[in-house]
Amino acid sequence: MLSDAVSKQFPLMKKEIPFSFRRHTTVGLGGNAPIGVFPATAEELSAVVCFLEKEKIAYCVVGCGSNILVSDKGFDGVAVCTRLADAVRAEGNLIYAESGASTAKLLSVAAKNGLSGLEYLAGIPASVGGILYMNAGARGKYIGGSVFRVRVFAGGAEHVLSGRECGYSYKESRFMHERACILGGVFIAKKCSKSEVCDRIERSVGARRGLPGGKSLGCVFKNPTAVSAGELIERSGLKGERCGGAVVSCGHANFIINEGGATAEDYRKLILRVKERVFSETGTLLSEEIRYIGEFSDDSDG
Repeated sequence: MLSDAVSKQFPLMKKEIPFSFRRHTTVGLGGNAPIGVFPATAEELSAVVCFLEKEKIAYCVVGCGSNILVSDKGFDGVAVCTRLADAVRAEGNLIYAESGASTAKLLSVAAKNGLSGLEYLAGIPASVGGILYMNAGARGKYIGGSVFRVRVFAGGAEHVLSGRECGYSYKESRFMHERACILGGVFIAKKCSKSEVCDRIERSVGARRGLPGGKSLGCVFKNPTAVSAGELIERSGLKGERCGGAVVSCGHANFIINEGGATAEDYRKLILRVKERVFSETGTLLSEEIRYIGEFSDDSDG
């Protein structure tokens, strides 16, 4: 059995058998994986991925689970959860963080060391691996502009990439198109007073207070060049549109909320419905910024 093979290789590592994506994602949807492992350091994460790739065992990487929609059927492989690999340290004007560190922990270390430049991340429920993967940001600022280097496991070995080599653009990176596991990153910051960093963090948190609560994946779609995705969805009359327990938020149309009783299939069908309606009404084809894991139906209507 898959769980036996992984457990034998990593007997002391924390595990969850089976691994529930419903419990480990912000939207609270998805089936199970046969086993989840929780490496506690970047070195352990590298060792796990090395073993799985050598043995040709399918795996997916889960951080805070805020940007993934997992099939109701689950995932037939190993879920590698990075949350325990969360070391963060500062040196000079650089901050090193392992991939499982939350944005909150990253900013806490930045504030304690009087390092500014990352405050716009405050309130984003994501891990360092996640923000590096998707070039996360807010209010026109994106993490790619602060990346000094990224440590990854790819092609059977560890590599260190410069920020330029990561291929960052709007909500894009090379990691979305290549098989690589992000182990950690180093960010460039600016020296500043601790109080000023804390004030900026508070302002960033305040700017997010109007966003919808409840179980969701945050913004589902990337913004087109000239107008926000939320505005296009609202123009198309889709606020409050529902499929089962999934509903387009009436507060921010780029959020789809799991109101309870939703399935991942409901959520996926509603996403496709929104894309079709917006294209029909505006001629703009929206593109998701979330990742899908597992198998979904191609049906677009609930």
